[in-house]
Amino acid sequence: MYKVMLVDDDVPMLKYLENIMDWEDLGVEIVASTFSSVKALTLFEEYQPDLVITDIGIPQIDGLELAVRFKEMNPASRIILLTCHEDFYYAKRAIQIDVDDYLIKDELTLEQLKVSVLKSINFLKESTDFQEALKYQETIHHHKDILKQSFLKNLTDKEFNEKILDFSRGLGINWKNNEFIVCSSIIDYSSCSHTQLATDEPEIHGELFTIADELAKENNEFTILQDKDVNLVIIYNFKKSLSNNSFKVVEQFLARIQLKVKDILQLDVRFFHNNICDKSSLGSSINQLIKLKPNLFYVSNDHLFQEVPSKKIPFNLVEDSLLDPFMKGLNESAQYSNPDEIDKALHYLEETARTLQLEPCQLKEKCLQILNHIFNPSNRSFSKFELCLKNSISIKDMIHLLKLKTLACLEDLENTKYKHTIRNPKIKEIDQYIIEHLSENITSIIMANHLHLNPSYFSRYFKQLTGENFTDYVHRFKIRLAITMLTERYESIEYIAYGLGYSDRTYFSKIFKKYTGFSPGEYKKTNEKQKL
Repeated sequence: MYKVMLVDDDVPMLKYLENIMDWEDLGVEIVASTFSSVKALTLFEEYQPDLVITDIGIPQIDGLELAVRFKEMNPASRIILLTCHEDFYYAKRAIQIDVDDYLIKDELTLEQLKVSVLKSINFLKESTDFQEALKYQETIHHHKDILKQSFLKNLTDKEFNEKILDFSRGLGINWKNNEFIVCSSIIDYSSCSHTQLATDEPEIHGELFTIADELAKENNEFTILQDKDVNLVIIYNFKKSLSNNSFKVVEQFLARIQLKVKDILQLDVRFFHNNICDKSSLGSSINQLIKLKPNLFYVSNDHLFQEVPSKKIPFNLVEDSLLDPFMKGLNESAQYSNPDEIDKALHYLEETARTLQLEPCQLKEKCLQILNHIFNPSNRSFSKFELCLKNSISIKDMIHLLKLKTLACLEDLENTKYKHTIRNPKIKEIDQYIIEHLSENITSIIMANHLHLNPSYFSRYFKQLTGENFTDYVHRFKIRLAITMLTERYESIEYIAYGLGYSDRTYFSKIFKKYTGFSPGEYKKTNEKQKL
């Protein structure tokens, strides 16, 4: 229902206008009527009418001035002017104000008023349609990336149909031909520095998408989408031709993307593809491409544009014990701040994975768990790294990312230790006390009394100083010593546990596993195997 307000200082005329026709039949409701021009301004603000029918010759503020004020308050509102006599000045002013009609009251008929009101309603409809269309276009523009992801999901989850085509047209995608080549992007993480990895991964992929999308605007045969892992999915829609090598066309387009990405992002990007498909098999072709991506994990990926193997490779599952030496190496690098141990651990990991053809996705997941357990990095930095590692296409990329991350974690540990020992001499005093009382159970109360501090204050002070509570700190300190004793001496586990203040072997084993990922016996066996 459109809202109408009537304004006329002649009260009988107001009643006549209200009853001259069935307003609701026209889809109109009279929300207000008044004989006062001053009150009309208040009512307009209150009811926000779509259409105002007002007399020109009313006291205080005439109808022309009212029309100007109404337009200032709401430029979309429509105005119909009424007057007792025809006057050229009034007619000219009415045109200038952009009113919809100028009617003589003495000659006013039902038909005249009806035609005039319908004209105003048409203007309102056109304006509404235009605003909705504009709003829709703005929504499409602002949420284009999200809508394209939704479109890709529809494309891969359902059979190709007319609804999907309608959706695509709304995004500016118009596939005229029946032949398609689908390819997906690979960021070569072995070309990344730690600084680049510190940048938000979605931001990198967002910039990559923008570069590819801008280039695709020059050739409407290419459509740029993103999958759930924010990798590019590039779809080439073409007409078969003996004189045209379609794969060559795609390769040339991808070479332009690669060059621009290298120039702007200082990154290498490559692409992989599968066979030509038609509209009916487009969704399954995209699914297959994403599904077969792990097949490239142990393959050299030095080409700009390469085909994925057509069948899924039967990789081997990753048993936890296989990665024990890798975990031990990283743990020792953390305990003794030894970067050389990282190289040894990563070399073992790569050789084992290649030899046994370990399942890539599972392997990445296990590596992430180990890193999280040993270094306990900040959630923000680790979530960025996690996304990078999961998107790594080859074992070379994965090893490079793991090395960058572990070295960064090691550096963070060193900085933390430096802050604790150099800038906070009290830590040295605490460490010295632990060494002198290794066989005792040292609590925060005992340490607070030793330092002549209130126990409650000491607990807060220590947590602020080190980032962990005192009990964890003592356990970590003793477990580092336990690792040295297990690897360099021949004492029994019971003797080591007792010497470090753990009267119960079971409890000692539980604490040891919490901070290393192994039981003391498992750690000792793994170390002995590596020495052979």
